[in-house]
Amino acid sequence: MKNKYIYSTIFVLLFVFLIASVSNQQQKDNLEMDWQPMQDLKMVPQLVQNSKVNPKPVQNSKMAPQPVGGSEYHERVPRPVSNSLLQRMYPNVLVLRGSFSENKIALTFDDGPDPRFTPALLDVLKQYNAKATFFVMGSRAVAYPDLIRRMKDEGHAIGNHTYWHPNLADNNVARMRWEVEQTENVIQDILGYKTKLFRAPYGALNEDLVKGLGNMNNSAVGWSVDSLDWRQLPTDEIARNVLSNIHPGAIVLMHDGGHWTMDLTGTVESLHQIIPILQKEGMSFVTIPELVSTGHKK
Repeated sequence: MKNKYIYSTIFVLLFVFLIASVSNQQQKDNLEMDWQPMQDLKMVPQLVQNSKVNPKPVQNSKMAPQPVGGSEYHERVPRPVSNSLLQRMYPNVLVLRGSFSENKIALTFDDGPDPRFTPALLDVLKQYNAKATFFVMGSRAVAYPDLIRRMKDEGHAIGNHTYWHPNLADNNVARMRWEVEQTENVIQDILGYKTKLFRAPYGALNEDLVKGLGNMNNSAVGWSVDSLDWRQLPTDEIARNVLSNIHPGAIVLMHDGGHWTMDLTGTVESLHQIIPILQKEGMSFVTIPELVSTGHKK
């Protein structure tokens, strides 16, 4: 009788473990997209429709492709190597700021284009005649090419932010090369040229990745001021984070997109504080190529 009870208990525990394992795998499959090279970029709209995340309503009822590495908030972990150290090792590849001697600032926006926030940000930049640099995901550029064209038409620079937004430090140079080249091809299809500007998702780089970017004739762009807007902070707090850390030659990290659950309204509204205050102090808002005097086309 005792043995029968023991066997029954073991059977129940094994059954529960099996169910949990299957559930976890299904959840993982639902949240992650396969990064394997897609020979036909026309597959993107279908991937958009098949995603499991429920978005806020957008103009065309499509949901933007999601970053496979996860949301910025959950992936901000200590970098494998300090970007400051990498910049000193590879000054011709990685840039973190411009010159301290010129009153120029570069606003940069990652993870777009996003039809909920990118148009509003462009409206604000246009209102104050401020230029910026947008590091775009290739998969989202495919979904919203008109926003990429608008960025260019209004004088902004466009950079490469990979196709699917993985954490490159968890992968290898071959994965990075595929992500970069796919996004370059998308941008070329839309704008007629390949951008050499690149920013790694989460700012995660290591020496092999930086070497690889140099071999591919890319300029890697980091930042010297983090607005922390990826935490979905209130407007005043985002503005305070920027204004209290700003300096001549600053590269400011902000976002016009992210995970579909993120609300970046605070980012849009913060620009109404940041831009006019700094313009009154004599600062001008320029693109990365203007800040660091580098070409942006391959």
